[in-house]
Amino acid sequence: MTDQQVDESGKDDSMPYRLGLPAWAFPGWRNTYLIDRPSMLASYSSVFNAVEGNTTFYQVPSAVTVKAWADAIEGKDFRFCFKLPRNITHQSQPDMETLMLFLDRIAPLADKMGPFQLQFPKWAGMAHLRRLKPVFDAVASHYDAVVEVRSPELFTQPELLEPLLENYGFGRVMLDARALYQGNLQHPDVLAAVHEKPDVPVLATVYNRLAFVRLILHPDDTDNQRWVDEWAMRTAQWLREGLIPNIMIHCPNNFYCPKFAERFHSTLINMADVTIPALPPWPVPQQGDLIL
Repeated sequence: MTDQQVDESGKDDSMPYRLGLPAWAFPGWRNTYLIDRPSMLASYSSVFNAVEGNTTFYQVPSAVTVKAWADAIEGKDFRFCFKLPRNITHQSQPDMETLMLFLDRIAPLADKMGPFQLQFPKWAGMAHLRRLKPVFDAVASHYDAVVEVRSPELFTQPELLEPLLENYGFGRVMLDARALYQGNLQHPDVLAAVHEKPDVPVLATVYNRLAFVRLILHPDDTDNQRWVDEWAMRTAQWLREGLIPNIMIHCPNNFYCPKFAERFHSTLINMADVTIPALPPWPVPQQGDLIL
């Protein structure tokens, strides 16, 4: 997954889509899937070509941190899909000073940016979004972005959001938590997480050619494959249409995310009409399939 990944025969071995996880440094992955030498991000980006980067939702990174991130992915075809800080998206009046600082800090990563995630809470309907014109103007002038809304009105009446998406060229996040809510809700990992994972309708419309999926799978793997199959089929169709989808694999217990992502990738390989290379090997060699 480097910027120029062609083997000796001249075959292009690059990935036609973006596959990532919610983070790159979950402690449970260390010495199981990934290593921290020279860094967890360097290790993670040797396998995956995108990441959500939830860290920016909680705080603006320092210039030193951004430099370390840039160094970790140097020479790799990798994209950060950062969330805007929550005091921009989750307050009745956005903190524009924080937004300007955030955009300034991440500027050194500009050529490694995937779509920003503009994630809004359940209470944020169109009345709130209309107040955020300065935010949308600032983001759209520099980067692609996808909007994740949780307000019921924007699912029952998706057309309310469409003029905003069209005006700014934004996409809409496709959040799918059906595996959780149709699975065992008494699983301890699920009980601890459902308040953070909204049970919203799945809208699979692609706006402005930005296909961005957050697929939340169940820690009990019994019934996950049907959701993996469904999204792999959609992704295969998007590839036929010339899109570059972003697929982010989630689970209430992050430990399972790497193997679930590998499963999605293998499923897509078998469904797609285009050649998709296997994922590179884990930095920590796997002894057969791990028990999920």
